Amino acid sequence: MSDAIKIRDRKQRLTLIAALLRTLGVFSAGVGSALLFFVSAYPLGLVSAYPAPPAAAIEGPLGFAQKVGNVEDLYRRQSEPMQAYLERLTTAVAGGMVHYWTEGDRWAVADVPYTRIGIFDNYLLWILSFRPEYRQTLQNYEFVTPRKALDRGYGFCSQVSKIVYSVLADQGIEATIYSVPEHTVVESNGSILDSDYGVFVPHSLEDVQQDPSIIDDYYAQFGPMLPLLRRAYGQAWQPLGTAEDFNSVRAYEAKFERLKWAPPLAFLGSGVLLAAIGMLLRHRERLARLVPARVRRTARSS
Repeated sequence: MSDAIKIRDRKQRLTLIAALLRTLGVFSAGVGSALLFFVSAYPLGLVSAYPAPPAAAIEGPLGFAQKVGNVEDLYRRQSEPMQAYLERLTTAVAGGMVHYWTEGDRWAVADVPYTRIGIFDNYLLWILSFRPEYRQTLQNYEFVTPRKALDRGYGFCSQVSKIVYSVLADQGIEATIYSVPEHTVVESNGSILDSDYGVFVPHSLEDVQQDPSIIDDYYAQFGPMLPLLRRAYGQAWQPLGTAEDFNSVRAYEAKFERLKWAPPLAFLGSGVLLAAIGMLLRHRERLARLVPARVRRTARSS
């Protein structure tokens, strides 16, 4: 009799464990599915990770012209002359990005909704942006990965310069980002690529530094800005960073782009596994019930 009670208790525990595992599995899979939908919403175009700048900024002289659909469209075409390509790249990036400041012509806390990495873009970096040690960097963040920056569609002169630089670097075309307090541009093949204004200057920074009036014809449509631009170009420009710096940041971005998928996939995978184990235990418990019943029927028939 005691053996029968032990067997019955064991079966009850097995049934309870199977039910618990199935419940945990369904819950975990549900959480994983919800997180997966959340992470996929922005890449699928279901939500926007960043607010749209005001219409005045989009339609202004430094506003939006045409979205860059494919980054490869920014690459040099076969047999395309280098100077023609650099000019096309400059204007294409400028047309796909909006330059907008909420207060004057300098970053302010009011710009955080535009410059902080959005929660739908990468929730891991978004969370880190609230920690004191990362706040300054991640609340005013500029992407080195071209596709990420172009998808956000908003950036200052240093951001668009990083897009241009990265596109050139991907093709093995030598380029350097140079900066002064007033402005940031890219120099490549002895020419200046200013994708903030959409201006290509077929002169080196050294030449323009010696004679800032060279830029007047190229920036003619931005007449009110010429005094500031002449002052900027007359200064000693400094490299914004090294190739190793930009490669390191791009690897950092790629790592977190992969990491953001890990939690939802882990929840989903563990949920499926737990549910499968629970179903297996339930199946074994049912088989255990059927075997004694068959034995009893056989004994009665004999």
